[in-house]
Amino acid sequence: MSPADLTLIVAAGGKSTRMGTDKRFLPLNGESLLARTLRKGRAAGFRSIVLAAEGDRSDLTALAEEYGAQLVTDKLPAQGPAAAIAAGLAAAKTKWALVLSADMPFYEFELVRALLPEAEGETQVVLPTLFGYWQPLAALYRRDAGTAFAAAIAQGDRKLGIILRDLVVRELPLTVDAGLFFNVNTPAAYRLARGRLANEQRACPILSIAAPASGTGKTTFIERLIPLLRERGVRTAVIKSDSHGFQLDTAGKDTARFSAAGAEAVAVSSPDGYFIQQKTKTRQDFQNLIAKMIPNSVDLYITESRSRGVLPTLMLYRGLGVPEIDERVAALFAKDYADEGILCTDLDDMETAVRLVLFLMGRPLYGADGTMFLTM
Repeated sequence: MSPADLTLIVAAGGKSTRMGTDKRFLPLNGESLLARTLRKGRAAGFRSIVLAAEGDRSDLTALAEEYGAQLVTDKLPAQGPAAAIAAGLAAAKTKWALVLSADMPFYEFELVRALLPEAEGETQVVLPTLFGYWQPLAALYRRDAGTAFAAAIAQGDRKLGIILRDLVVRELPLTVDAGLFFNVNTPAAYRLARGRLANEQRACPILSIAAPASGTGKTTFIERLIPLLRERGVRTAVIKSDSHGFQLDTAGKDTARFSAAGAEAVAVSSPDGYFIQQKTKTRQDFQNLIAKMIPNSVDLYITESRSRGVLPTLMLYRGLGVPEIDERVAALFAKDYADEGILCTDLDDMETAVRLVLFLMGRPLYGADGTMFLTM
């Protein structure tokens, strides 16, 4: 089998209780979260797509029409993903279907090919697991499994774990990037998703480190981060913003003499590196500086600045000034500070910092610690 032989059931829910707003229509790079899932599914080759939602709405109908999907709704309200699975499988046109949550923007449909060989015999569900965690909203279901979900809902049971016990389930452990199963179901998760997506559009990922005041420890944070990333094969380059101006030359050296003589730019080349000092009338944008560096020599550009960061920015806070938590900030590293709308972690928690950076780069997250991105 291939995706063309399956029905794609997009479980779109509708409550978005933890997000506080309808997450299905949150914008991600010019399209909604739900539209992104439907578009990727159609591009992956699924001929039959079912959009399963709690209720019918004109915007859902329009999306279904745009991507050639069939819109189905839950028979009973407030039954969660179980109802979407029941309704989706009842409408499926093929023996097997992939049920996928609509809030996984980085899911790669190539993963389906690893599940397909297990869809045989008496098996009713091919259930991928990641670090021991079930992924029932990224699993293959045989069409007749839908009756078990419908029956369970009728009896008042809607927990997927309970319903799956009555089915013939084949678990398939996967060793893949945990970020592929990342759920956008909170404001904090949405910030991280936007940061990762911003880097997907770049030739090389960028990460900004910012703080509202001097003395917070930006330089120290970066110094601690660089070797930890290097252990994971990430080559970094750092670009620092200095509002006071700077001078690399030492008085009396040739380069200083050239600058003093009026040269607009001075460059030095040596066997192990080079630098260019260029006079400009205005501060140069980080992107302009990045463009001057050698292509393919760096995996991540880190910029250090008080207020000129780009998406994604890690904001540092140590009680000095007031942190500016705008749309560029993906996470906050702080001492004694909490904000429900953003991921907050301790300023000295460098292991979390590494995992966050890898996620925001789109680099694979392996090991049990990667599961932090599954439950945010």
